[in-house]
Amino acid sequence: MASRQGVTGARLEHWKGLLPVIEQHEKAYLELNQRELKKASLALRFRARTGEPLGRILPEAYALCRVVSAQVLGMRHYDVQILGGIALFKGAIAEMETGEGKTLTATLPVYLRALMGRGVHVATVNDYLAERDADLMKPVYKALGLTVGTVLTDDSRDDRRDSYHCDVTYGTAKEFGFDFMRDRLLLRRMGHEADNFLGAGSSQRWDESGDRPVQREAYFALLDEADSILIDDARTPLIIGSLEDEAREQIIQSYRWAAEVAPQFTEDQDYEYDHEKRKVELNFRGRQMVRSVSKPDEILEVGLVDLYEYVERAIKVGREFFLDQQFVIRDGEIVIVDESTGRIAEGRKWRDGIHQAVEAKEGVEVSVPTGQAARITVQDFFLRYRHLAGMTGTARTSAREFRKVYKLSVVKVPTNRPSQRQRWDDKVFGTEHAKWDAIVDEVKEIHAQGRPILIGTRSIDKSNILSGKLHDA
Repeated sequence: MASRQGVTGARLEHWKGLLPVIEQHEKAYLELNQRELKKASLALRFRARTGEPLGRILPEAYALCRVVSAQVLGMRHYDVQILGGIALFKGAIAEMETGEGKTLTATLPVYLRALMGRGVHVATVNDYLAERDADLMKPVYKALGLTVGTVLTDDSRDDRRDSYHCDVTYGTAKEFGFDFMRDRLLLRRMGHEADNFLGAGSSQRWDESGDRPVQREAYFALLDEADSILIDDARTPLIIGSLEDEAREQIIQSYRWAAEVAPQFTEDQDYEYDHEKRKVELNFRGRQMVRSVSKPDEILEVGLVDLYEYVERAIKVGREFFLDQQFVIRDGEIVIVDESTGRIAEGRKWRDGIHQAVEAKEGVEVSVPTGQAARITVQDFFLRYRHLAGMTGTARTSAREFRKVYKLSVVKVPTNRPSQRQRWDDKVFGTEHAKWDAIVDEVKEIHAQGRPILIGTRSIDKSNILSGKLHDA
């Protein structure tokens, strides 16, 4: 670890040598008005598109972006943000502390890469952040002569195509991935080989229905919260299904029926529950109940073995999956809560029909697992990009995975000012009860001083336990 930190330190020291050069260009640009600054940006774009290496253009581009940002937003990039921007251009994961300005830092490599005119994708973890960041930074890009688009969940194909044809496109990793697969299916129908997919000009091809691909080539992707997207959700599959409407309705009604009848089944009498394996298995009486319980017409042709499994799943989720603990309901959908982090796990679903059983239990729309017309993991999707970089506040713990899977190094970017955070020694207790009591005592002491306190636990269950103890204190 020490050697890698040494390498990172050496790289930062090397990049610091560019800071005086950037400042010299900045002084020259400060003499220009907005029209002249845009003209300077067009000149850089011409140089980039006529073959001059972007690394050679970097000092001028970063200086220009810095000046324009200061003019239109009142925010001038700090030197450490310039260093972070260099790390991102070099294809690294920049670890920056919370509040150090990752969104502003991103404008530097995004602008430089966008000069090529091949499209830059900025991926966030949800629609809100994509729209917020795009709106916040759009004045900078516009003043530099670039266009900005957003790809949001409810956007139409035409709107998406327009956004992807902008110089800079903000969106979520999930939407980028699904658009990739939709385009692939469209090109397959049009008879184009997969090898040509997302090649230059692919969005100009039309099929018989008048539809055409929305994306261009996979050139450069910059990921916010890179560890969440590239590590936590790396193996999450993005799937476009294919299933006939009649078969789909039969599956939906099976889940709904099972959710309705599950409360009628009693442990030990109708089913056995293995607490260690967390498995439900109907016994003879339980299977008899399944056969005798009234069923809607839509599921009369479903096999008994399948019906047993539907009921067993419904019983399982009734015992183990609870609202505001393992999941929340947002916009009419079941959204998983990661029990280790307490974060909303965007795009994840439980396997083996559990997610659909939970949906049926909660009375929301059942998202039927279907045959797969197209499938790709988040990891495989982003490995398609020619250039990849990311930002996060917590990268070093995943440095090995970043390096092994994505060939991305982690660069710890220093804070603009020395951190005042203090790290105290850990306290170890003989029992969990003693630990909770100590936490409650300390919270009461801090609360009495009128100071807020943030407490992190390892799971939702632990948070609930602590919440109850604080409530009773």
